[in-house]
This record gives sequence, structure tokens and C-alpha cells, in this order.
Amino acid sequence: PPGYYPPPPQGGGAYVSAPGYGHPPPGYGAPPPGYGYPPPAYGAPPPGYGYPPPPGYGHPPPPGYYLPLPALTGGRYRSRSRSRSRKGGRGRKGGGRDDRGRDDRDRDRDRGGKGGGKGGGGGNDKGGKGRRKRGSSPAQDEEGKVSAADFRMAPEEARTRLDALLGKMQDAAAEQESSRFLQWRLLEEVGSEGECDEICTAVLPSVGRLASDVFGNFVVQKLFERGTPEQRRGIVDKLLGEIYNLATNKYGCRVVQKMLEVLPSEDQARLVKELQNKVLDCVEDMHGNHVIQIMVKSMAVADIEFIINTLAGSAEKMASHMYGCRVIQRLVEKCTPDQISELITKLRGKVDKLATDLHGNYVVQCILEFGSQEDKRSIIQLIRKDLVFYGKNKVGSNVVEKCFEVTTDGDDAGFLSEEREALYRTVLGEAGDNNTPLKTLANDKFGNYAVQGIIRHSRGADRDLLKQRLNSMEGHLNHQTSKHIMNALKKLE
Repeated sequence: PPGYYPPPPQGGGAYVSAPGYGHPPPGYGAPPPGYGYPPPAYGAPPPGYGYPPPPGYGHPPPPGYYLPLPALTGGRYRSRSRSRSRKGGRGRKGGGRDDRGRDDRDRDRDRGGKGGGKGGGGGNDKGGKGRRKRGSSPAQDEEGKVSAADFRMAPEEARTRLDALLGKMQDAAAEQESSRFLQWRLLEEVGSEGECDEICTAVLPSVGRLASDVFGNFVVQKLFERGTPEQRRGIVDKLLGEIYNLATNKYGCRVVQKMLEVLPSEDQARLVKELQNKVLDCVEDMHGNHVIQIMVKSMAVADIEFIINTLAGSAEKMASHMYGCRVIQRLVEKCTPDQISELITKLRGKVDKLATDLHGNYVVQCILEFGSQEDKRSIIQLIRKDLVFYGKNKVGSNVVEKCFEVTTDGDDAGFLSEEREALYRTVLGEAGDNNTPLKTLANDKFGNYAVQGIIRHSRGADRDLLKQRLNSMEGHLNHQTSKHIMNALKKLE
């Protein structure tokens, strides 16, 4: 019939049947009755026979119609425009202040000591003990802590294993599982004093190498916690001459910090003598700055005068440094104003620059919180003179918030009551003025956060007047900033 394609000829790749295959052999006979095609009376199949197409199957789509893509497995597709983070965040990168909640921003701001931070660098005093990464072992944790329940073995088995490690301590303490076992035996509730003495004797010849080892440093730290004063002094004697190298090492700085926390003052002074001429080098180092911070925290002020004097000689530079600002904050928190008067005097002379510096603004906030009354008054007066400029600055707005906070809730709020009144007069402006500082800040991407801080720290008549002014200008506020400010007002109700 038309359109029929005959089969290809045999050969040329076509399948050839085996000899004898094909028609039945002679004598096979005809097929039984009824075999073959249905009889003519069979007719068409009954109605409903077979499997009808599902509802909506219908006719094929018209030409040019594109069927939708099948659903992706593993989650919905997100367009590139929706997956991008909002620009203008207040983080380290980006041009603007982010839209996170106040608590989230405060956590980031306060993480590690008022913005300078204590984290990183492998120090013991790190900010934020985050969740351990998948696949890492406890010995790789930032603290490397070992508990009494980490090992379960009979005393005889533990003794046998310890004897095997004592003969090869340099390699054993630097191996992950062996290091953890040794730390376990150094726990007071696990190992005996005799075992501690044995481990200390075996570690001492290679303590310098182990102190800067990724796993060995934990064993040395445990020895300082558990060891006797004589054993600690023995370890210090072995490490003298290498203190600076250890202080600037990722793992060695942990050992130096532990030594400073445990040793008595006379041994502390002997230990840090090597660092007296390298203070700035340590402060600017990502690991060494943690050692200087621990020195400030754990040593007497008389023993860290060389740190105070060194930083006073480079006050502005250090306050603007990402690590130097941390050390200055530790000094301001610990020392009295008289003990760091030279440093504070030099910093006060640079407040106009530091208040808008990425790192220096945290030093200014620290002085506002822990400084003397006169220091606080001086800084507040300077900020108030150019309140709009600082309030619209990405980091200066933090300083503006701090000024309102310390004059309302700080320890010296009573002494600073006049400064508080002056701050509110400045931000509210004159009645009838259509371009008050409050309106300017409320419409600014950074200034609106300062306004939210002013709202939180408002009290009494100032709060009532502030609410009245903000409600009256609601229709003239930027849509993106007004919702945050109105929400801050609602929280006061």
C-alpha cells in the first residue's frame, strides 16, 4: 500500500536466519481451527474497553507552544536577583547599614570586646565558640578540651598505653589521639600525681617544639594546669628565648596565654621580659595581640607600664588598627584614668577622626563607657557640635547612640544630665523647623539607626516630645527608614 516501506534485502548488516529456520517442516500440518485472525463476526471491541487518557490530556499543543519545565528536585529554583543579599549592609563589606535586628547588630558589634573583638588568632580568649565543623575531632576544637568520659579503659590497659607513649613522647604528644590520651591522664580526676610527674619529665626535653604544635600545645597547657610550681618553672626555663616566636605562632600563643594566666607575678615578669621591645610587633600580629591582651588582663598595672607607654607613643595609629584597638580597650577597661592619662589625652585629641574610623570608633565608645567623667563630657560635647555629620556616618552613628546611652543609663548619668539635655535640644531642633536634625537623621540610611537608639534611651518629657515630632513627620520620612523608626516607637507603648 502507499507509504509502505519494504524490508531491506538480506545482507549488508541484516539478520540472516539460521538454515532450516522459517516455514514448518513437511508434515507439520495446518494450524488448529480458530487459530489466526478473528472471524468476521467478532466485531469491534466493546465500549469502554482499554485505558482512556487522563483528564486534560486532550490534543497536542499548537505549534510554537513551549511546555513548562518539569519541577526541579531538591528545592525550588531561585532567581539570581532574589538570591542576592541586600546591598548597603552595615557589615565590614557593603556600603550601607544592614537590615538585621538590633540584637543581631549588637552581637556583631560587641563580639570580642566592643567591636575590636577577641576572636581569631588561636588565642584562648577568643570570641564566639562556634559549633564544631563537621568531621573535626574534639582535639581540633578551639579549646581542645578533653573530659574524663572521653576514654573508657581499665587501669591496667591505660597504664600499658602510657608506658608505651613515655618512651616516644615527642612524637606521641604531636599525634592527635595520643595527645588526647595524655591530656586525659593529666586530668586530676583521672591520672595520679605520679603519672603527671612522668609525663612532665618526658615532655620537658621537647617542650619547645610541642608548644607550637597543633596537638602538642594542648599537652603543654594541661601540664601548666596540673603541674606543680617547680614543674611550671622548669617549663618556663626551657621556653625562655622563644617567647616572642611562640607569642606570634598560631598554637604557641595559646601556651603563652596559659602560662600568663597560671604563673605568679614574679614568673610573669620574667616571661614577658622578652616582649618589652616588641610590643607593637605583637599588637599588630593576628596571634600576638591576644598575648598582649592577656598580659593586660592578668598582670598588675605596674608590670605593664611598658605596654601603656608604647601605645601612648602611637595612640592614633594603634586606635585605628584592627588589633591595636582591642588592646587599648582592654587598657581602658582595666586601668584608672590616672594610670593611662597620657594615652587618653592623646586619644581625646583625635576623637573627631577616631569617631568615624572603622576601628577607632570602638575605642571612643569604650572611653564613653569606662573613662572619667571629664573624658565623657569632653567627647559628648564634641559629638554634639556636629551631631548630624557623625549620625550620618556609617560607624559614627554608633558613637552618637553611645552618647545618648551613657547620659541616660550610664554610671555617670547624673553627672552628665546637662549634656543629655543639650543632646536632645540639638537633635529635636526648634519648633516649626522643617529641616531639623531629627528629620535629617531619620531619612538617612545610617542616621535612622541613631534615631532608633535615641528613641530607646529617651525618658519622660523628652520621650513625649520625640514621639510627637516623629509622628508629625511620618508622611515625610523615607519609606525604608520610617518603618524601622515607627516600630521603635511602638515598642515604647
